[in-house]
Amino acid sequence: MSSLLETPVARRTANSSIQLLLGRDLINEHIAREHAAVRKEVISAQPGHRTREDLAYSYDRDHGALKRGLPMRTLYHSSVRRVPTVGAWARNMSDAGAEIRTLNGRFPRSIVFDRRVAFVPAHRSDGDPSPDEAVMITDPYGVGRIVDVFDMFWERARPWYGGNGRDDKGLSTTGTQRAILRELCQGRTQAQAAKNLGIGSAWINEQLGQLRKKLGVQTLNEVIYWWATSPDQEEDD
Repeated sequence: MSSLLETPVARRTANSSIQLLLGRDLINEHIAREHAAVRKEVISAQPGHRTREDLAYSYDRDHGALKRGLPMRTLYHSSVRRVPTVGAWARNMSDAGAEIRTLNGRFPRSIVFDRRVAFVPAHRSDGDPSPDEAVMITDPYGVGRIVDVFDMFWERARPWYGGNGRDDKGLSTTGTQRAILRELCQGRTQAQAAKNLGIGSAWINEQLGQLRKKLGVQTLNEVIYWWATSPDQEEDD
């Protein structure tokens, strides 16, 4: 039996203002169409890693919108501050008028155009969202709720202009290390933490290794024990 994802499909639910998009080509087609039609504002929350190809694909489109004077707000996870390609993109976009912030924690992915149409992952009860599926929402109440959630995370995030953001205020941990420890203390594995934070498993291993060395301990259990009573965990990231 051939896979549904071999052919892009748009499937409408009983509510015509909610549309399931199957296939990356179809998802990108709808996003590009709405981006071209935007007149007021672009909002984007991107918690995962963006590749060089992703950035190149969106550069001309986003830069063109900024040249037209459109406000653009983009939210990233703070781990991207160490990625040179994303830093260069952030500098260029900031110079063109975009607002970019980073947050050291989990937040939902979304793209919203003119507070009129939103694209979000297709969440299911049987597993994580697939990158080959998305939901397009035009219901004004649904879009309004997505914007409200975005704004809550946006208010907690820190502005970023493309630098590496090394401002840890004399704490024993970096922002990325605190995010990793919070994930692990929620009972998640290192692989799950890496996926949730949009960073590689190798980077998590390196960060935990640096922290063990800094604390003078040998095991992850010792790190977790230290974290339980450390003032670092009170840091509001």
